[in-house]
Amino acid sequence: MARRGLTHEDCYIVVRGLRHHYVDYGGAGEVIIALPGLVQTARAFDSIAPLLVPHVRLIALDFRGRGETDWGPPERYRFDQYLKDVREFINLMGFEKVGLIGTSLGGFIARMFATAYPARVTRLILNDCAIGGNMAGLLRVGARPATAPNEFASLQEAVEWFHATRPGMDRMDAETQEEYVSHYLKATPGGGLCFDCDPAVIRMADGLVNQLAGLRRTDLESKVVWEQASRLTMPLLLIRGALSDVISPVTIARMQEVLPHAKSVEIPGVSHSPTLYESEAQSAIRDFFGFRTQELAAEAAI
Repeated sequence: MARRGLTHEDCYIVVRGLRHHYVDYGGAGEVIIALPGLVQTARAFDSIAPLLVPHVRLIALDFRGRGETDWGPPERYRFDQYLKDVREFINLMGFEKVGLIGTSLGGFIARMFATAYPARVTRLILNDCAIGGNMAGLLRVGARPATAPNEFASLQEAVEWFHATRPGMDRMDAETQEEYVSHYLKATPGGGLCFDCDPAVIRMADGLVNQLAGLRRTDLESKVVWEQASRLTMPLLLIRGALSDVISPVTIARMQEVLPHAKSVEIPGVSHSPTLYESEAQSAIRDFFGFRTQELAAEAAI
C-alpha cells in the first residue's frame, strides 16, 4: 500500500559482501539516511517521506537480514556489524556528509555513527533512543516480535496484533494503520503474512537486546560515554513516546543537560517507538528542518 502521491525507487548495492536494499525517495540537497527499528523495513519511513521530499534527498536502508537486504550469518546480527554496514554504505554512495534519522535500533546505530564521525553528520533525529534506558523496557521490546504468530492469516489480523502490543495505534486512521503494519510484513507461501526478516533476527532478539542492555549499562555508568556525547554538536532532535518504558523523561532531560542545543518532543498516547505518522512528530520534524520558517518566508515574499 502506498501513500497518495508518494513515489520511491528500490535500489540495491553490495555492502561488505551482502546485497543491501535501500529506498530512494528522491529529493535534492541535504542527504538524509533513515535507519529502521529492530524488525522494521526501510518502508517504515513512508511516514515522513512526503514531509521531507523534495526539500532533502531521503534514503532509507534495510539492515542486513531485513526487507530485501540479503540475510547474513546470524552471528553478524550485531550492533558493530550494523554500524560497519552503514559506514560502508555511506562511503560507497559517495556521501561526504549526511543527516541521520533512526528509530529504536536504528537510532542507536545513528547515534553510534554520529559519535564516531561527528564531522560527517549534518543533523541527527533519534526516535525513542537516547543515552541510557530502562533495562526492563529494552527486554520487553526485544521479546515482543517473538510473541507474534509465525504467520498472520491476513493484514487485519496483523493490525489487531499490533493494536494489542503497541499503545497508540488508534491515533492513526484505519488506512494508515494498514499501511504502517504492511511495511513490517511479507507474503508467505501459505498465503498469509509474516515479519519481513530472517527468522534468526527474531530468535536472536533477546540476545541483541541483552547486548544493547550491556551497552546501555555502560552508558549509564561510564563518564566516558557521556563525555563522548559532547561530540554530538550537530542539530539534534529527540522524539519520545509518552508511554515509552524504554526511554524516560529523566533520560531526555539528562541528554538535554549535556547537549543544551538538543530539541525534544513527546508524543502523547504512544509507547516505544512513535510511528512518525503522529501530527506532533511531523510538526517537530518540520520545525527541526526549518520548513515552517521557509514556508512563512515564501508566503511573506508573495
